[in-house]
Order: sequence, then C-alpha cells, then structure tokens
Amino acid sequence: MINLVISLGGMPVDKMEQDDEGKTCPLATTDPEVNEENKQKAVEEANYRDPAEDGGFRLSEVCGNCAAFNQTHEIMECMGNNPNLGYCQMYKFMCSEDHTCDSWAEGGPITDADDGSEHDIL
Repeated sequence: MINLVISLGGMPVDKMEQDDEGKTCPLATTDPEVNEENKQKAVEEANYRDPAEDGGFRLSEVCGNCAAFNQTHEIMECMGNNPNLGYCQMYKFMCSEDHTCDSWAEGGPITDADDGSEHDIL
C-alpha cells in the first residue's frame, strides 16, 4: 500500500492509502478503529453531536454545509456512497450531515464542483 499526504491551503488534509486496486482513500474511511478514534477526538475537542439531543445550535450550522464537510465523488466512493455522510477534513472522520460541532465553518460542503479556494478552514 502507498501512503499519500495531501494539503489544502497549507493544511495537511489527510493520510491516504491506496489499495491493491489503485483506489486511494483516507485511512479513516477504510479503518473503523481510526475513524472511531478521530470521531471521539471531535466529540472531545469540538463537541461533535447530534443536534436533536442539543437545542443550543443554529439549524444552518450543521455538518452538511460546513466548509470541512467533504462530499467529493472520490470521498463518497470511499464511504460507500452514503448520501447522509461526509468526510470531516478537520477531524478526519466520517460524519453525519445532520450533526454539528463547535468548529463549524461557513462555506461548505466541499464537492467536485469546487476548486477548493474558498475552503480555508483553519
């Protein structure tokens, strides 16, 4: 397997792994333990949560429209094409579009139509 590191605006985006078929995916999309560890970090550091359990958020500030929410074609394939998921570029885990966190950033999601220039999430 080949490991790649990609940067977005000077920020390391993710550790990528290439499988035997040549498909390159973030490690957290292929390793459930890594995904869970990174998700737990988002819970602890950014209060990642289901807004249905927390009334203290703005409906407009959910992961599905966050600047770190990646739903490009390649990432969606890595996650099994579940339209309710996206890949959090900040915390490196698969997150639910209807959840939220305290690190929410305006300007998302990241899609194939984007050139990436407006996604300065740090």
